[in-house]
Parts: sequence; C-alpha cells; structure tokens
Amino acid sequence: MKKQLPWFEIILSAAFISIQLYAAFANGYDIANNWFIRDDAFYYFKVAQNIGLGHGITFDGIHPTNGFHPLWLLICIPIFALSRFDLIIPLRVVLIAMSLFSLGTALLLYRMLKDILSPAMGMLAAIVWTFSGYIQSVFYDSGMESGSALFFLALLLYALYRFEKERKNRKPTLRQIGWLGIFATLAMLGRLDLVFLCVIVGIWVIFRDSPMRYFLLSDILVIYASTLFAFVSRLGLGAYYDNVDSAILMAVAGMLFKIPVYYFFGLYRNPASWNPKSLFRNAVLTTALSSAALTAIMLSADALHLIPAFSRAIPAVDAILCLGGLLAVRFAAFGFRASFEHGQDSPPLEFFKLHWQDWFREGSAYYGILGGVLALYMLWNKIAFGTASPVSGQIKRWWASYAVSAFGGAPRDFLTFIMLSPATDTTTQFNTWAPFTSWLSRLSNLIAAHFSQPPFADLWRQNYLLLLALSILLFCGLAFLNKTRTIPAIIYTGLIPLFIGSWIQILSYSTTGYVSPKEWYWLTEQLFLIIAGAAALSALFDLLLKRWTFAQAAIPALVGIFGIYMAWTYWGVVHSQLTYEYLPPGSSYMEAASYLESLTQPGDIIGMTGGGNVAYFIHDRTIVNMDGLINSYTYFQKLKNGTASDYLYQTGMRYIFANPTIIQNAPYRGQYTNRLKVINDTWGGKYLMRLLPKPGN
Repeated sequence: MKKQLPWFEIILSAAFISIQLYAAFANGYDIANNWFIRDDAFYYFKVAQNIGLGHGITFDGIHPTNGFHPLWLLICIPIFALSRFDLIIPLRVVLIAMSLFSLGTALLLYRMLKDILSPAMGMLAAIVWTFSGYIQSVFYDSGMESGSALFFLALLLYALYRFEKERKNRKPTLRQIGWLGIFATLAMLGRLDLVFLCVIVGIWVIFRDSPMRYFLLSDILVIYASTLFAFVSRLGLGAYYDNVDSAILMAVAGMLFKIPVYYFFGLYRNPASWNPKSLFRNAVLTTALSSAALTAIMLSADALHLIPAFSRAIPAVDAILCLGGLLAVRFAAFGFRASFEHGQDSPPLEFFKLHWQDWFREGSAYYGILGGVLALYMLWNKIAFGTASPVSGQIKRWWASYAVSAFGGAPRDFLTFIMLSPATDTTTQFNTWAPFTSWLSRLSNLIAAHFSQPPFADLWRQNYLLLLALSILLFCGLAFLNKTRTIPAIIYTGLIPLFIGSWIQILSYSTTGYVSPKEWYWLTEQLFLIIAGAAALSALFDLLLKRWTFAQAAIPALVGIFGIYMAWTYWGVVHSQLTYEYLPPGSSYMEAASYLESLTQPGDIIGMTGGGNVAYFIHDRTIVNMDGLINSYTYFQKLKNGTASDYLYQTGMRYIFANPTIIQNAPYRGQYTNRLKVINDTWGGKYLMRLLPKPGN
C-alpha cells in the first residue's frame, strides 16, 4: 500500500516557515527592537557571546553568573559565536531556531491528538499553537528559554503517549523507562522549575498498573495546597510570609505521614471495589491519625524553637481542608469507577510485596537519570559559582522579603496567591492560565457593565470566579457524558500529570513569595489549555454531531478555513512589526547604547538595573547588571548586607544609567544615597549618573 504524504504537516510547515523566513531576513533594527523586545533574552545572548569569546560564563566579563536555565544557554553558545562577525546574524539564527522549536511542538501535538481524538482536533491544536499571536509573542518571539523547553516538554508528552499505547501489548522495558527519564531531563534543563512535572511524570509511569497513579498525584497536590491554605486562612498573606519555613515543614511532613497511612487503609485500591460508607469512614480515620501525628511534629518543632510561633488551629484547618480534598477526589473517582480497567484489589501489604521490586527498578532507571543530572548540575554550580541554584531565583525570592520593592512584591490577595488573577500590572504576571483566564476576565467585565452600576470591582470578581467554576464544571460534565472516549484521551495525553505538575509549580512560586514571575514561565499550563480545549471540543462534537454524517466533512473544512484565517492574521502582525527598509552601514541598532557611547569613554563600566540589550549592542564599554539577576552570587551577598555600591566601585564601575527612584528604594535601601552625581538630563526616564567613591565626594 502506497504511503500518503502528510499533507497537513507539509502545508502547515511551509506556511509558518515562509512567514518566519520573511521575519528572519528583515531590517536588523526592527529585529533588535520590535521582535526581541525582552531584555531578559539578551542576558542569554550576552553570556553566550562572552563564552564564545573566551571570557567565561559571565554577563559583564567581571562577575561569573549562573542566572540562567542551562539548555537554552548551551544552544545559544554556537549561535552567538557568530556575533564576532555581525551582531544581527545571531539574532536571525535565533529567530529561525525558535521557529523550528515552535513548529516541532505543533507537529508533536498534531501527531498525538490526531490519533487520540481525531485528525481535525489534531489539526486545530497545531494551527492554534503555530499561529496564535499570544503563544508566539510570549513563548517564542521573546527569545527566552521557553521555546526550547516547550519542545522537549511536548516530546516528553508524546513519548508518554507512545509508552501508554504500547504498554497495552507488552511490558515496558527499563530502556523505555530510561528514555522517558532522558526526555524529562531535557525538559527540566530547559526550565528548571519543570522538575516538579518531571517528578510527577515518574510517579505516573511507575505506578501505571495501579489506581495509585491517580490518587498519589492528587494527594500530593491536596496535601500541599491544604497546608498552604490553612496557613493563609489563619494568618493572612502578610503574616504567612513570616511563617514560610513552618508551612514548608508541615507540607513535607504531611506528605511523609499521610500518604503511607492512606495507602495501608486502602484508599489507593480500585474504586470499583469501594463501599461509599466504608470509604468515608476510612477517610475520616486516616485524616485524624495522620493529622494527630503531624500536629505532634509541629508542636515539637515549635517547642524546640526550630520554627516561628505556631498557631495550634492551623493543623485543624489543614485536616478539614485535606479531608475535603481527599473525599472529593475519591467520590469523583467512584463516579468514574467503570473507567478503571486495572486495580489494586489485593490487600495493601500484599500488593506492596508483589510490586515493590518493579517499582524500585523502574524508579531507579527514571529518577536515576533525572536526579543524577540535577545533582551534577547543582554540584557544578556550587563549585563554579558558590551556590547550587541559579542566583536569579534566589534574588527574586529575597525581593519578596520587602513589603514594597522597586521590582514588585509578594502576592497580597488570594487570587494572586494562587496565580489566577488576570488583573495584574505589566511588571508581574500572576495570570498563569492566560489567555483563557484573560478571556473570562473580559467577559466578567462585560457582564458587570451590562447588569450593574459602577464601581464593578466586587461584581467583576464574583462573575470571574463563577465563570471559572462553570468552565471547570463544563469540562468535567463533558468528560462524564462522553467518558468512554474522553477518559482514555485524558490518560493518553498525560493531562492528569500535566495538571498536577502545573499546580505544584504555581504553588511553589506562591509558597515563598516569588517576585515578578513572568508570563513565559507557564509552559505546562499552556500545553494543558491546548490539549484540554481540543479534548473538550472533541467531546462536544461527539455528543452533538455524531449522528450528523455531514459533520464528518464539515468539521475538517471549518478547521481548514480557521487555519487560513489564523495564518493570515499572524502574517499581518509579523508584517507590521518588521520591514525591509534600507539601513545605512554603521547605523545604530540600539539608541540607548549610542547615547551612552556619546557620554562615556571606551573601557568605562556602566551599571544598569537590567541592561541586557544595551550590553549586547554597546561598543567598547561594559554593562554591569545591578538588580543581580545575571550577576554573581558574591554580588547578591553584597546587596543583602548593604555594601553593593562599594563592591561595584571597587570592581571599576563609575557610571550608573537608571531611574533614580529605583536606586533609592528596596532592595538597594539607600546604598547609593549621596553617591550619585547626575551628568545628563533624563533619557527615557533614566539618568546617567557618576558613582562617587564615598557619600558626598
């Protein structure tokens, strides 16, 4: 039988790459200013350039830095070796590389979803991914690590799908488990906070022949969230951040104590074997026992002064929340009990004795690769940079210790704490499920404006939460009504580990009050929205149109028309951003760099709060990053102890180009008071200032 050409993949690739090639060969000034608009991207570009020039792993040639995710930097190193010939050539290559990562991710989604759902739904997901202005601008056009990380994340999901499909016919080998570990490791190196998802995926794979794969994942999330919400409900967000260590200790101890108790009381057995009355009794009993042990641990830590003063009511609130989550998950599973093909019907201890060796072998293969690489990476960081984790993350968590800082603050309301708030400013991004939640927010505003009088703030929040709840209920309802197709689709696409991993990642940022998270952090959330949206549409079409034979041809045709519209719209956006206007030789690609060159001398060292793009384009000067995100661990310690200004002066920095208001506020805390002399009028809200040796000199 003659194999047909993959026409959809060919057409999609040709259309998308054509647009991207137009962008790649456009005016260099437009590429530098209208395409790669994220200053953070140039942190990678400048470090990669310095490595290629033999200056070491450094942004400024002075301070060693590890403020980056490793995989994207490794990819950038050979690309930015070309910068010795021309500064724009590497940017053109990065643009093409990002295009290939985007297209590769779209094709992986298509190949997975066309088999699991339908060809039309696979096409729709690939089209949206490829031509969505939001996805392209946030995750690819920015030049950040998200593009490569998303590709390896999609590769992991595709490998999971193949693994799930093939294991029905033969027992998986350790080699297959090892390959999953390799794909997970690559995704983790793409963005280190994907480690949470990668750990979750390991549980999903290793416990595949037991309902444990579902309940263990949900229990980890429920225990973690219950602990955080118990602290927040009792203390408020302001006081919570003074008790972070207590919350982390309680969450970890809760998992260590509660999960084994759940297991041996039969809460991980097949839902088909449950009796609702005994299930409720066992859930209450296990909650009481594990919460009593947890309370004893926390009170002991309090008595030994290992944690701040501990509210005795917190374990009680945690127990109530945890019991609610435990019962909600179990009774939902009981409603879908017919979908559980396999199960742990033998007693827990007997089941453990039967399977622990397989769990150990497969866990060693998967986590040996994932954990081994992570341990080596952290050890290398400790030896090379003096700290095991990227300094950029440490600094953003340190910023959260200030009530107000120049770079933002920790969450101050519950919606922001769980990062479901679309009403955030441009410096922070606590809207992890955008653009879906942004659409709900706009709809809630329209409803509030139509049915009430100003102000709309309270009504907007109520409408927004109601629409969010209705959306979740709609998805669950579609899954239940069409469970013979939707449940296998949810399992094959990895939506469950993707959802759990997303929320653990989100709560990991909320736990310690991470300041100024960015929209390109939320990768698992974006893939979940695309896959879940396709699954929901597929279920809806099955329920409404399965008896309408004309729909079998109409739906692919409509998807094709939609694809043409999306591609044309995306082309219009790209065409408006980039031109082919003639740029005379020697023209400046960055006005700020030329401005600083006109006021300083070759060899001068200039400090900036940011400065990625200026550092890349400036000639014969050095830009030092003063916020510390791409500076050294030593500089971070100087910032914390209030001696950063002296330290930078000693390294040769004589100028600062910044907004004086930022320099006066936390986290700098007056370190530059009376040490700055303005030498020019404002330029774009910033001043060029001379750094004096001592205050008032």
